[in-house]
Amino acid sequence: MKADATGPDRRAEILAAAIRVLARDGIAQATTRRIAAEAGINQATLLYYVGSKDELFLAVLREMMRVTGEIALAAYPLGLPLRDAIRRGITAFWEHGKAEPELHVLQYELTLYALRNPTSAWLAREQYQGYSAVVEGLLQEACAACGVTCAIPLDAAARFVVGGLDGLILQFISDRDTARARRDLDALIAATVALVEGTANVTDNAATEAESTMR
Repeated sequence: MKADATGPDRRAEILAAAIRVLARDGIAQATTRRIAAEAGINQATLLYYVGSKDELFLAVLREMMRVTGEIALAAYPLGLPLRDAIRRGITAFWEHGKAEPELHVLQYELTLYALRNPTSAWLAREQYQGYSAVVEGLLQEACAACGVTCAIPLDAAARFVVGGLDGLILQFISDRDTARARRDLDALIAATVALVEGTANVTDNAATEAESTMR
């Protein structure tokens, strides 16, 4: 770590070190001692800048959300037709997941860590609320730029996208089947477009599927 780093710079370097350790070693082995060593500082300095271990994990999640949001925002210029904007945005999220699967393994580990520790349950909520907020913001900008009103609440559309991407990325990490993942990604994009444009009658489709299953 640079000796002359300013407060914000030092905190950024600490977060980068924490992400490297968490992605490489997993949560169980990611002690504050290891993270401090990776950042080139002592534990007291680490805790001064990030607080407790839980606060550090939250800061890591927020940093991952910030980076993911920037990647998606940079994927398409404003003014694209809505369908192209949705495709570019979702594809950018997917490409990020495919390129750095270890970061998504880290995401799942953080979720399980939070769910298994009652005092840290807020971490799981914060994580998915944060990712959904990033997607919601992108959808809102895309709709506004095209003069379109989303046919369903934007937060519901965002949760649909996050849930779909989450599943696709986890499956890809498990089997590394790029061709299948790409087909499923195209289906997710088409479904998202249909939901946003209002061309998919979710209620009727769900009822029809349930009825056919019961036969």
